[in-house]
Amino acid sequence: MKENNKKNFLVHGGILAVASVLVRFIGMLYRIPMVRIIGQEGNGYYSTAYSVYTILLLLSSYSLPLAVSKMVSARLALKRWVETRRILETAMIFAVSVGFVFALLTYFGADWFCDKVMNSPMSALPLKWMAPTVFIMTVLGVLRGFFQGMQTTIPTAISQILEQIINAFVSVGMASVLFRHGAMLDAANGTSGLDASWGAAGGTIGTGAGALTALLFCGLVFFWFRPTFRKQLELDRHTQVKSYSSLMKILVLTAVPVILSTACYNSIDILDTALFNAAMKKKGLSLSEYSSIWGNYNSAYLLLIHLPVAFSSAIASALIPSLTEAFVENNKREMLKKISLTISVTMLIAIPCAFALTVIGGNLAKLLFPSISDDAKRYLIAGSLAVVFFSLSTVTNAILQGLDHMRKPVIHAAVSLGVHLVLIVLLLFVFKAGIYSVIIAYMVFGLVMAVLNLHSVYKVTGYLPDPLRTIALPAGAAFFMGLVCFVVSFIFSRFVSGKLMNLLIVLVSAVLGIIVYGVLVLYFGVLTRQQLRELPAGKKILKLADRLHIMRS
Repeated sequence: MKENNKKNFLVHGGILAVASVLVRFIGMLYRIPMVRIIGQEGNGYYSTAYSVYTILLLLSSYSLPLAVSKMVSARLALKRWVETRRILETAMIFAVSVGFVFALLTYFGADWFCDKVMNSPMSALPLKWMAPTVFIMTVLGVLRGFFQGMQTTIPTAISQILEQIINAFVSVGMASVLFRHGAMLDAANGTSGLDASWGAAGGTIGTGAGALTALLFCGLVFFWFRPTFRKQLELDRHTQVKSYSSLMKILVLTAVPVILSTACYNSIDILDTALFNAAMKKKGLSLSEYSSIWGNYNSAYLLLIHLPVAFSSAIASALIPSLTEAFVENNKREMLKKISLTISVTMLIAIPCAFALTVIGGNLAKLLFPSISDDAKRYLIAGSLAVVFFSLSTVTNAILQGLDHMRKPVIHAAVSLGVHLVLIVLLLFVFKAGIYSVIIAYMVFGLVMAVLNLHSVYKVTGYLPDPLRTIALPAGAAFFMGLVCFVVSFIFSRFVSGKLMNLLIVLVSAVLGIIVYGVLVLYFGVLTRQQLRELPAGKKILKLADRLHIMRS
């Protein structure tokens, strides 16, 4: 499964990125009928339950793919196959034990989390249905990490797509069935809100069904790989092999810093939900009212912001094993090359996405969720820069982790979270800025994290991004792209209305915007010819650019 020659991590990062974007796109598509079924109130309950689930998941298993891939890639760089097998066995024991404990915590702690912490007691039911998913995802994380450590992202990519497809169908179907069941309970008991709560629970069942499908697929891939694995084990002549207890210690020491840093990242959602709900409750809004506002924010803002950030997460996942291998081999030139290319490509994608969401994000939100509030456009105008900040912080996190500086992202995440909390409390309770408090504080977290990470990367490696090529030129190209999107939006809004208007604006802007941005990026020389050759399909792009005389020598 691991070729003798060094694989291009961007190819595998690209595979995982395409899968991640496709997964997010499927996620948006199935949320459309699901939100129509359960309403914005139900979507609010679903989002709150999912925020708590995310925190419990990251504490139990979120760090396992990264930790396992890092350990496996380091051993394989030294051809230590027997130790690699021990890592897999150790990680699986850890996953089963921790996953079982956190599944119990999810189920039995759901009422307390949702009522006392989140001020959303109706979210407890959907959270309870996610308890088995916590266990499944923990075991799945080990297998995905193993494959990524082998420097192949294909099993992870395919399993993610299968997971989301099953998730989509089951979520919509079960949301419909259980929403009707909740409506019957409301009618029988003279209550309200059970329909939305049970409908949200139906959506969470789909998450579990998708995770189980992904686990079965990865299990089958590993079963197929076992004969090759056995041959490599027989060829391993290393006599000194670390004990299981030593490997468990390394696993925990690798996983804990990742857990702490990602806990700070993901605790934003749960803290923001709790603080926002508390502020709105204090203001006199009902549970249904502020749950609907949060549902709109989650659909209009978070869902669209996280779509381009998924690309950075995929590149980061592919980068860590490759960077760890270069680090183990003490190949500084290769390390700097990978860091430079990763940050350049990340900014090349994140910056135009931020501009596009500013200009046509509202149309995209309305196209996907017709019942969403008209405030969606303002949410994205105010906070689209979060795409750039979180994309940069994600890849720089991966760079520091790949270079074995595990504590630095933890410290930076803690500092960023502290700044975030102070700011959101001031904005919510003093300046009473409502949902915009959450958007502004969210952006600031990403900005502080990115700046601190970049500073540490410079101190560790001496690398500084070229401000002209990395930021200024992509921003200039994205600005002209944004103008094109604005003109398209202006024209269609004068002659068409409703869904057709939003559809035409999004489609035409996307096509023209990509062409304009691509041509300007090549003309400005944002990427060097050498960097372009190393990208997937880069040689073909370079050949076309030369034929059209777009790229200067």
